[in-house]
Amino acid sequence: MALKAKDIAEMIGVSTATVSLVLNNKPGVSDKRRAEIIRKIKELDCGYLLNDNMIDNGNIGFVVYKREGSIIDESPFFTYILEGITDTARKYGYTLNFVYINKKMTLEEQKYQIESAKSNGLIVFAVEMFYDDLLVFKQLGLPFVILDNFFQENDVDAVAINNSQGVAKAVLHLCDMGHERIGYIKSKVVINSFKERYTAFKRALRHKGLTFDKNNIIEVGYSESEVKKDTMAYIEKKESLPTAFFAENDLIACSAVQAFKEGGLRVPEDVSVIGFDDRPICTMIEPQLTTIEVPKHILGPEVVELLVAKMEQGREYSMKIEVGTKLVIRESVKNIAKQETADFL
Repeated sequence: MALKAKDIAEMIGVSTATVSLVLNNKPGVSDKRRAEIIRKIKELDCGYLLNDNMIDNGNIGFVVYKREGSIIDESPFFTYILEGITDTARKYGYTLNFVYINKKMTLEEQKYQIESAKSNGLIVFAVEMFYDDLLVFKQLGLPFVILDNFFQENDVDAVAINNSQGVAKAVLHLCDMGHERIGYIKSKVVINSFKERYTAFKRALRHKGLTFDKNNIIEVGYSESEVKKDTMAYIEKKESLPTAFFAENDLIACSAVQAFKEGGLRVPEDVSVIGFDDRPICTMIEPQLTTIEVPKHILGPEVVELLVAKMEQGREYSMKIEVGTKLVIRESVKNIAKQETADFL
């Protein structure tokens, strides 16, 4: 039997009049209380009582901060989690507005760009940001949450990937497959996530009792053509290669795979490659790329939930959410341990 306003009111502990005001989109209920009631109505599977347009809490600004540009311009990661961000913002009655700012702007220009969006709060895609780039957001006084950067020592809300865990899983998998001489494909464009992955890689090797050798690092530009050029140059000057490489993300890994193949090497027969992110491109190349999956369906909703809680409740302390990862095994890593066993027998 379909529930009525009176039933809803009893179940969520408010007056029937309050529920009626919300359902009829009339004043007399605070925005915070209105959003709470609508959430509870949806949780009770009574969304049929709601008019899609009945709640409008304002805007959430999605700020894309460009410092250097290469990372954001080359297939930006946030595009894969936008659906979750937009849907969750809509659930709370907010509209998502895009704001683009860059390091070349003056502080006042950055402020003007953000303030023009008239947002209640901000989600800041901060993959290219460093500590000094936070200044404009702290001065604005708007609630904000950082996405894809942690700023561990800074008092800001953030949702980011557990890079250390992901890299450890990648190295452990390579070791389990018998690889002991493991190389690293390192971007010349430096961002905090890559710095964390590089540090975690060296730590993971030590944990497994393996040697970190700088000669096994391929430093590459970020674009596909630069990765190929730099990888080919590395291949040409090396007499012997590591049996496997960890790449700082999937875009770099896939471009390196193509370079290895063009250089006459077979993947994974001659050299294995593992990436990070699990982007769609991983299944579009040959061989399909083994990688570390970042749960995109979690990142988007989590950052909105954290921001809405901050806007509606306020908090004295900052909160940071670190999202875990998962190993996705495909075809780009060879099991040389099995081969060595077979050769011994």
